[in-house]
Amino acid sequence: MSKPPERGKAARGRELDDRILNATLEIIRDRGPLGVNIEAVAAASGTAKTTIYRRYEDREELLRAAIESATSNVVIPRDLSTYETFRWLLHEARDMADNVVGRGAAASILLGDDPDSHELIREMIKVRASQLSELAQERIDAGDLKPGLDMGLVATILLGAVLGQIIRTGDVDDDWADSVLELLWPAFSA
Repeated sequence: MSKPPERGKAARGRELDDRILNATLEIIRDRGPLGVNIEAVAAASGTAKTTIYRRYEDREELLRAAIESATSNVVIPRDLSTYETFRWLLHEARDMADNVVGRGAAASILLGDDPDSHELIREMIKVRASQLSELAQERIDAGDLKPGLDMGLVATILLGAVLGQIIRTGDVDDDWADSVLELLWPAFSA
């Protein structure tokens, strides 16, 4: 039995939107926000420029939609020890650097070449960092972390460690994450 026409049309519309937004995110990851234009997204997504313009008024609206689509709440595992949670967070930061923000966007932010887009990306990172702050407060209250620990600074240190490792060697592996935590854990733990 086939789906009602409207339902199938809505599903095809969502699939098309996903294809356009995923192509946009891939361009952001690879070339940075300045690499995004309607022509490039049309080519990468296999979609006509007119179709994209029917959905998004301009490049800025398309960028905003793509970045917002990648701004999701990460579910931090609650069954890990505090140490293992920080280890998991290092790997999550690596995933964010590789698959959400991307090296192209990170380079663009460092160069300061597209301030409006950079603010959107920073907002995406802040959403994820706020979850870290909530978790940290729970772990401080439980006596696992030092009282008064500045979680914004901790998030910066963890993300900076990941980006530094990627720049230095191109890879972040399990042994590296353990080495970072061995070094930093005395500063974090109660």
